[in-house]
Amino acid sequence: MSRRIAEIMNRELLAVLPETPAQAIRELMRTFVVGAVPVLDEQRRPLGIVTALALLDVEGAAAERMTCPAVCIEGSTGFEEAARRMAKEDTHHLVVVDGAGMAVGFLSVLDVLRAMHGMHAHHPAAFPHWDAATQSSWTDEWPLDEAHAARAPDAAGVLVLVRGLLGETDAVVWVEACANVRERVRTLTALDSSAEPALARLLERHDLRFRAATVRDDADRERITSGLRWDLEHRPPPGAT
Repeated sequence: MSRRIAEIMNRELLAVLPETPAQAIRELMRTFVVGAVPVLDEQRRPLGIVTALALLDVEGAAAERMTCPAVCIEGSTGFEEAARRMAKEDTHHLVVVDGAGMAVGFLSVLDVLRAMHGMHAHHPAAFPHWDAATQSSWTDEWPLDEAHAARAPDAAGVLVLVRGLLGETDAVVWVEACANVRERVRTLTALDSSAEPALARLLERHDLRFRAATVRDDADRERITSGLRWDLEHRPPPGAT
């Protein structure tokens, strides 16, 4: 099944206004480790894209240095069509828009290449994945294995295990609070025999991924864990409407 652009784009949209100074844009790019940003108007409509190359040793504002019009694509589009669009337009980036033409994400050629090779999407660590429901910032999703354990926060927090094949709807299968998320992930990847039976059965699978949030406050960890477990326990069965 083809993956949609909405599944692989960067939803944490870093954008600038037409009047944003070149020096400020350079600082943003260095901070967030990106090579391009969309230029939006105050209604979040795309105007253009400005790249790091266009900002080398120049002054002025985004409106003077951007490539316009911005090349846009809707989030419901498949990644194969996005690849064709990039090739046709000779661009490395697309602004993802909703049905009203407002920017909702940003797509790079690297995002498309990962999708083409069956790799899960991830974005620069400087981008916080803010979730309004839990009021927390979450990591990207990573395979639950020893090689990716270091991607987990080295701090207290909440750990979520996710199961799902590429192109299919992900399913949260486990939620827990941890005194140290990274150490917990390492324990799980070692197939600890002390794991409770339900978790042990999940760990026998080879399609699990994890995401995590650093949550240092005990009460906040309990609140988030309880809410996510409620969602898990009350999730409709597959095929239900």
